[in-house]
Amino acid sequence: MRAVNQIKDFFWFWKPTVARKFTFYFAIFGLLIFYLTSLAYLVMAKRYLINSVTHIVQAQISEMKGIDGPDVWWNLVDKENPRLRSLAQTIKSLTSGIHAVLDVSIYGRHAEGGPWYRLHLDQNDIVRAKPVEESLLERTKLEDRRHFVNSDSDSDLYMVRRNIFMFVNITSPADKGTYFYKVVIDRQGVTCLLGNDVFRFLGISLCALFLFRVIGYFFAKRLSAPIEILSATAAKVAEGDLTLQVPPLGKTEIGNLGRNFNKMIMGLREWQRIKQIEFEMEKGRKIQKDFLPAEIPNLPNWEIATCFYPAKDVSGDFYDVFELPGGKLGLVIADVADKGVGSALYMALIRSLIRVYAEQAFAGDLKTISPGAGYAEKASVEDKSHELEVVKLTNDYLVRHHGDECMFATLFFGVLNPDNGELIYVNGGHEPLYVLGKNGVKKELPPTGPAVGLLEHLEINAQQLQLGPGDLLIGLTDGVTEAHNLNNELFTRARVKEILAQPVVSAKELLEGIRGQVFDFAGMAPRSDDITMLAIQRMA
Repeated sequence: MRAVNQIKDFFWFWKPTVARKFTFYFAIFGLLIFYLTSLAYLVMAKRYLINSVTHIVQAQISEMKGIDGPDVWWNLVDKENPRLRSLAQTIKSLTSGIHAVLDVSIYGRHAEGGPWYRLHLDQNDIVRAKPVEESLLERTKLEDRRHFVNSDSDSDLYMVRRNIFMFVNITSPADKGTYFYKVVIDRQGVTCLLGNDVFRFLGISLCALFLFRVIGYFFAKRLSAPIEILSATAAKVAEGDLTLQVPPLGKTEIGNLGRNFNKMIMGLREWQRIKQIEFEMEKGRKIQKDFLPAEIPNLPNWEIATCFYPAKDVSGDFYDVFELPGGKLGLVIADVADKGVGSALYMALIRSLIRVYAEQAFAGDLKTISPGAGYAEKASVEDKSHELEVVKLTNDYLVRHHGDECMFATLFFGVLNPDNGELIYVNGGHEPLYVLGKNGVKKELPPTGPAVGLLEHLEINAQQLQLGPGDLLIGLTDGVTEAHNLNNELFTRARVKEILAQPVVSAKELLEGIRGQVFDFAGMAPRSDDITMLAIQRMA
């Protein structure tokens, strides 16, 4: 099958491949050289024929006796002249086997403008003179001197139909008339003349051309094969097939191209993998965004504002604001350890656990947690605290099912009574929250226990506070306090407190002001942590 393909490649010049085009151009170039060489050979062969015959004719005639006087050719008419026969035989012997001489004769006239006569030998070697017919004059154009030899070049060839007339000027300086020695050569004879050498040359040239074609084809095939491999591979890669690899192509530039092409394919694979990851991350980001509350509950006399800027496509930070049975409002802000997909999955899990346990607790479906369960007895607010139950159950679930993964989260969970401003909360290792009044920070809400997800028996408590008219509660993650600039300086809690000490117009403007100052501080430095904030204000 491979041999058949090689034969097809050899003869199908019209196929647009490098090897075929290369050999096609090679053949055209070879033919051009061949034709130019043949033309040069024909010109030289013609010149050789002219010079040879001219030399013999002039040499033989110069040795004849009695032709030194003027117009002596007319004195030979009706007389025997063996020297002219000898000259004709010499010419025939010279061209014997090479071309066919049909006629040898002398054309002459007494004076310029006179009639032409043909002087030839009959069978008895007697010179006869015969007027030249007008039709022959027309065919041979004897009056046209361009077809005759000038005085400095002596001879010429003139082709008419099948025959070639060769005229050698034998006019002497003493002659008053004009005389030519004419040799009529059959056209087939000239073919023979040139055939013995030219056709041999033609055959050798064609054989050489065919040989060069074969050599050129395999040479071009060897050169173009790697290019064709690269082209075929590139076409498949362009269609999306990145499983291919170009085989080794040697240590030449083409081999380097093949190796670089393989590196490109590997880069495309990596790019494709990254794009797939980006696609999955985008899906994860959208899913995570869906986990955040689509709408913040709109409560009379309360303003709630949120801010969420993940450092990556997905985040471990989250906030949540959701309604609970009894008209209560659940507030959550949390920061899962680490970054990326893993923390985002834990964020979704913790958010779901908080919501499920909170709804069950405030609907009365959870059993009261007794001290025998391993928890220390707390104050009365803790004994009946559904908020504490929710956080502890969430912690138990994480430790029991995901403790080996060493994932944890800092978590603030509070339940607000919008009617009177009462807030019961649990702060599991999270950044302090702040209660703002007219004169700045009224109260700081530090952690009430460790982060959730670390310890099986979580020692944590619940606290209670009252938000009065005009008070504002704000919580944030460490992405705010630990934001850094190009000098690796941190934003710090001190800067946050300076902002909180300023008069507050609204919860939304407060978060926007903090966000603006954090971003201005960081400048062009890459963000390494998520920025999440939650604020709720009781209107005066």
